[in-house]
Amino acid sequence: MSVPRLEILPGLWLDARRALWFAAQRLLVVADLHWGYAAAHRATGNLLPLWGDDEIAARLNHLVADYAPAEMLWLGDSLHALPGRAAAEDFLRTTSTPITILSGNHDVKWPRAADATLVRAGLFFHHGDRPVPPLTAGTIEIIGHHHPALLWRDYTGTRLKLPALIASPSRLILPAFSPWAAGTPWNDRLSPGDILWAVSPKRIFPVTPTQLNKSSVSS
Repeated sequence: MSVPRLEILPGLWLDARRALWFAAQRLLVVADLHWGYAAAHRATGNLLPLWGDDEIAARLNHLVADYAPAEMLWLGDSLHALPGRAAAEDFLRTTSTPITILSGNHDVKWPRAADATLVRAGLFFHHGDRPVPPLTAGTIEIIGHHHPALLWRDYTGTRLKLPALIASPSRLILPAFSPWAAGTPWNDRLSPGDILWAVSPKRIFPVTPTQLNKSSVSS
């Protein structure tokens, strides 16, 4: 496997293709795919180029080929809107990997996204757009929705934004899988004890609140 990946917790790997791999469960998790982003916009008269869905499908297929997951989990906002669901439906018809689809705020009316939450052995999965009841001590909450990113600017005017995973002691926020996702800068939202895992095609690296305060990384 030539794509960078990093074990951010025991048995939990962050892949540079913006996916999480739970090795023991052979579970592959992605969030915020936003299938049909361009098609949904075009349906309302905003003529975006028909781009993005083939890239999503190719990246998913490469992940499946590399990991051979027993199951894939789409963590909400799998669709951008119902008018753009054709590409997602095509992928679901052709893949042999079982896929569990949780609902998000964009696809809550999609019949395939019937459930809002999933509980697995100390893990609580949901999209992250709605309140949840208090969780049992030791449970890790895994969400998407926020499209976190690292924003880096230096004093020459250089500006770089990278998708990121945000890790706190009891929660992981996944980067958006969609190639259209611009990302929400998370620099000023980190709490003490959080780690921002910046994801680039060539490297995954951690950034802590202390490092942000001492560097030219800024929002």
